[in-house]
Amino acid sequence: MYYVWQQRLFGTLRASDGSEIEVVNPGLRNLETGPDFFNAKVRIDGTLWAGNVEMHVKASDWYRHHHDRDAAYDSVILHVVLEDDAPVMDSRQQQLRTVVMTIPQPIIDKYRELTSGGGSLETISCGRDLLSLPAVVLRDWETSLAVQRMLDKVKRVRDLIEDRLESWPEAFWVILCRSFGTGTNSDACERLARSLPYSHIAHHLDNPLQVEALLLGQGGWLNAPAPADSLTAAGSDYYRQLQQEYTFLKAKFSLTPLPALAWKFSLTRPQANPQSRMAMLAALLCQHPRLLNEVIEAPDVNTLLDLFKVAPSPYWRKHFQLEPVNPASETRAGLPSGLGIATRQSLAINAAVPIILAYGQWKGNEEMVERAMMMLENLPAENNRYVEYWRQAGLTVNNALESQSLLHLYKNYCQFRKCMRCRIGCWLLKRIRL
Repeated sequence: MYYVWQQRLFGTLRASDGSEIEVVNPGLRNLETGPDFFNAKVRIDGTLWAGNVEMHVKASDWYRHHHDRDAAYDSVILHVVLEDDAPVMDSRQQQLRTVVMTIPQPIIDKYRELTSGGGSLETISCGRDLLSLPAVVLRDWETSLAVQRMLDKVKRVRDLIEDRLESWPEAFWVILCRSFGTGTNSDACERLARSLPYSHIAHHLDNPLQVEALLLGQGGWLNAPAPADSLTAAGSDYYRQLQQEYTFLKAKFSLTPLPALAWKFSLTRPQANPQSRMAMLAALLCQHPRLLNEVIEAPDVNTLLDLFKVAPSPYWRKHFQLEPVNPASETRAGLPSGLGIATRQSLAINAAVPIILAYGQWKGNEEMVERAMMMLENLPAENNRYVEYWRQAGLTVNNALESQSLLHLYKNYCQFRKCMRCRIGCWLLKRIRL
């Protein structure tokens, strides 16, 4: 009803008292408490009225919502309903003029088609209509969504900075560590980062063994007294060294490790084994003690990706090769030679670009902001199930800026069937010939 009123897609308007109604201006949609539309203008029997509009499916809903007791609704000049089943009064006991709005059946049918989604969350409701959209409608919407997604990420950086004692290194540490979780273990990685301040790690960047011990120990993998998994089974001597280092550092910094159950192994690919990922993260931090500065100063995508070219430390390479992740699984955690290109691209998209954007905005540096957005355009599109939904619907996804926008579209609109708030859904409804 809100959408049909706002876009004037209704049929004839019939007032209960027989008045002739003409909508001059539908008004502004109110998303807070109070009438549904502010500052509407309607001409009633030739007289122009300005005020607020309230909408209900049934006129009697006015009383069910207790508007008859609320003076905030005394400014309502028109009560728009689908079914006029009762006269209504405001708090001054003055009767409101009620008008029945008729929604054309083709619009109802299209609305139901879009919002039903065929009963599957994986279905893009407008999928079969996407290719009929003018390119400018789709591209403008994608651009807006990409900007919104980046603004959301910038806000998260700013929230982290406020939460982490106004420290950019601490905020970047949380974002970077979460990005190493690659979806399956991203929440656990963030918990690890929040439980282990970067300032503790920074004191030991000249000692890769200690940094590994901090990350692996804080992950809860150094508590077992005897070999029990892929980490401990590979080399008891190295495991004892890690245990000794972590025991000392744990007491020094008063740390509490994560429970082992926080991590997921069964659904991870060998290269995404969280233990290996933490070893690579430790190596990255040790090889680039000024990593945050290097990321912010990176002039282009290639420089950024080169920063993440890292392999685990010699200790890890020597002792942990080709060990099983899960004895019940056929998957084996063969040690990767380093972070693969897809992982490095993911780190650029989810950790580096947001921190560059946030820092550029904070400094008022437009060049930095533009450079970050250009990096997204120069990165290839992500390959994940959300992007695949759009590809199956016929869209060509050319770069990371587009894949980020479509990811935002799916997670914030399609998943919740908010088609009336999406430019695609609105265009598909407006093009219906009545």
